[in-house]
Amino acid sequence: MNFILIAVGIVLLIVCLAGVALGVYMALDGKNREAGVLFALCWVSGAAGAFGVVMRDGVTFLIGTLCFLVAGAVFVLFGGAQYSGGKREGGEPHGLVPDGSEKTTRENRAGYRRAAS
Repeated sequence: MNFILIAVGIVLLIVCLAGVALGVYMALDGKNREAGVLFALCWVSGAAGAFGVVMRDGVTFLIGTLCFLVAGAVFVLFGGAQYSGGKREGGEPHGLVPDGSEKTTRENRAGYRRAAS
């Protein structure tokens, strides 16, 4: 039974370390920096919980799991919802191009740079 518990803990630890590596990789990109750091921090606490399984220590497992759940909730609530404000692709400033349904027929033909008479 101990061998199975240690094997499960090692598999969980490998998955958690892969999550940390993915978070670090995400943090290297400018657009995903904040989300990548949150993702990596979430998996660090998961690795602590997995290490508690490997050591067969219930307290380490419970504290690591609790921290993993809290960090996961923070990542879901704040990490994915915020826009980091990275560079916009395309040359148009935000808000100057009207939607197609809001244009009149003349504006559709003339384009958005020229005003309709």
